[in-house]
Amino acid sequence: MAEGERRVSAIHRSLTQPILLAGAERPLAIANWITAAALIFGGGLHWYTVAMGAFLLTVGHWALVQAAKFDPQLSQVYVRHIRYQDCYPARAPISASPPRIRASVPTPKEMRA
Repeated sequence: MAEGERRVSAIHRSLTQPILLAGAERPLAIANWITAAALIFGGGLHWYTVAMGAFLLTVGHWALVQAAKFDPQLSQVYVRHIRYQDCYPARAPISASPPRIRASVPTPKEMRA
């Protein structure tokens, strides 16, 4: 290869796309389906447990698909966010100056000026 030439490599699409199951994140979709199946079959096949299981299958999976459209790795990002809370607390450093609070209504002195 001559110096200055660019090298082109093909990257397969499956290496860059997240693994989704019916449009939702795979672990969340499997957990949703198992929970719905447990409600349907473990609830004694009463009409209300079957209805709750069917509701969870349809609406729950739809919500997971919408979340995956927003971010296909949303659950992994959330878990990482929770894990980093101890390392990076949400507070200002000691060296930060206190915030300057201004009234939303001007004082009579400011109105005359």
